[in-house]
Amino acid sequence: MTSEMTYLYNFLCFLMAAVGIVFIFRRMKASPVLGYLAAGMLIGPHVLKIITDPTATQVLGEIGVLFLLFTLGLELPLQRLQSMKKYVFGLGVAQVFVTAAIFTFIGVLLGLPKETSLLVGGALSLSSTAVVLQVLIDRKEMATRFGRVSFSVLLFQDFAVVLLLILATTLGREDSNLFFELTLAIFKTSVVLIIIIGIGRIIFRPIYRAVAMSGNPELFMATTFLVVLGTAFLTETAGLSMELGAFLAGILLAETEYRHQVEADIQPFKGLLLGVFFMSVGMGIHVSVLLNDYEIILGFLAVMLTLKALLIFFLSRLVGLKGHTSIKVSLLLAGGGEFVFVIFSPLVSQKFLPPNITDILFLVVVLSMALTPFLAMLGKCLADKHQVYETHADPQVETEELGEFNNHIIIAGFGRVGQMLGDLLASHLIPFVALDTDMRCVTEGRNKGWPVFYGDAKQLEVLKSVGAERAKAIVITLNQITPSVRTVLMLRRYFPALPVCVRIKDHNHQEKLLDSGARLVVPETVEPTMQLATSILHVMGMPQNEITQLLDTFRRQHWMS
Repeated sequence: MTSEMTYLYNFLCFLMAAVGIVFIFRRMKASPVLGYLAAGMLIGPHVLKIITDPTATQVLGEIGVLFLLFTLGLELPLQRLQSMKKYVFGLGVAQVFVTAAIFTFIGVLLGLPKETSLLVGGALSLSSTAVVLQVLIDRKEMATRFGRVSFSVLLFQDFAVVLLLILATTLGREDSNLFFELTLAIFKTSVVLIIIIGIGRIIFRPIYRAVAMSGNPELFMATTFLVVLGTAFLTETAGLSMELGAFLAGILLAETEYRHQVEADIQPFKGLLLGVFFMSVGMGIHVSVLLNDYEIILGFLAVMLTLKALLIFFLSRLVGLKGHTSIKVSLLLAGGGEFVFVIFSPLVSQKFLPPNITDILFLVVVLSMALTPFLAMLGKCLADKHQVYETHADPQVETEELGEFNNHIIIAGFGRVGQMLGDLLASHLIPFVALDTDMRCVTEGRNKGWPVFYGDAKQLEVLKSVGAERAKAIVITLNQITPSVRTVLMLRRYFPALPVCVRIKDHNHQEKLLDSGARLVVPETVEPTMQLATSILHVMGMPQNEITQLLDTFRRQHWMS
């Protein structure tokens, strides 16, 4: 079989296994990540041997991880990262260094050289960015507090990969100075980040403006691929990780007006390529080693998961996280990460790590990645039980939980409309705080992990406690018109620069609210009416440009913004 046919054969096997096995896992309501891992293990060289050389398709999996991080960067503009710096450089730094130090000590006790132990300890301190983010996205928990904290830790772990890769490539060289190499790596990282951010802000928007004006969707998509892979190539050439470059490209494009179209274009490719990556990881599972050394593997797996979970839990508590949040973060990040396979490669090639130990460590990491969705479910169950003891529907606003918020949205009223707005903001990782005097609404929001608190938005002290002076805007979704007017008047008096948007049931009180100081008043009946009118006008054959002009006029007349 020619190389071209081999490549096509491998890819067809990937697709058939993914369609069949992942479909079964979906019907079982299990994570698709587990389906991809299982599919890769079955068709790989260690079980059915349908594919004996998976290296031909591994590059597709690596590109899938790039697009995952790029997509995440699209939802995290630079100003939004400011709210997470406490956990990136606080909890993230502590988790990596403390965990790496303990695993290094264990490696030395087991007889490994100090340098090798340091590298193994650092690699085992990492968690799987791809698996954890996929779990959070599938469970719609990226914008919850524990989701943002988990991502912050993962973000620093990705930066730590750079230092570990430098250590891996210099290990064993007689002329190498570890301190000098690490210092050089940090300096190189800083310079590259400054260059990419500077150039990206200058050229990305003009390039996309020119491509968008051409009206060619294929050219627009090709530009996105060029930006992602080109930035990844630049960081890889500079000695950094490709994933870091893709993530930075996403952050820079998040500040442009093209981010939504870019995200829509790459979504199908990202999911498919990421599935190929997980199947490639599943092919690395040596079933024979697992059967022969299962006691050692399971023992080490239990030690690693327990040790990492306990360390992350106590460190989370030290930085001020609540107990239920710490439980979910610690169990979600307890597993190993995909960068272990990259970091261990120089150790194996230079024979600093025996092959039998490498196979065991690989299996431990793969199994821990496969267990991550179950650990996430376990964390939620334990956290829910712990939260009963930690708070009994306490109506007091937890000010320490709000200290990280800046440029956030305040939602006054968390009923049906408030929850829909919160869900929309959460899906785009936009920070918000919600207030309501109905404990049922507060409890529903808290159960989803959202910052929802009991409080009356008409009271000045309550608004101050949720950071009204630092907020970007406030949205009032109260059911009654009188409380809405009072809240608007109070906001205009004490927070005159804060934009106020109000949702009302109809347009009867619209002018009164605008006179009180509201910037935007949206009648609840307007948008459904416009959606109905759009469908009717389409049926009547009216051209789309005339429909758009008609609806714009209707909005101006009824919103009076």
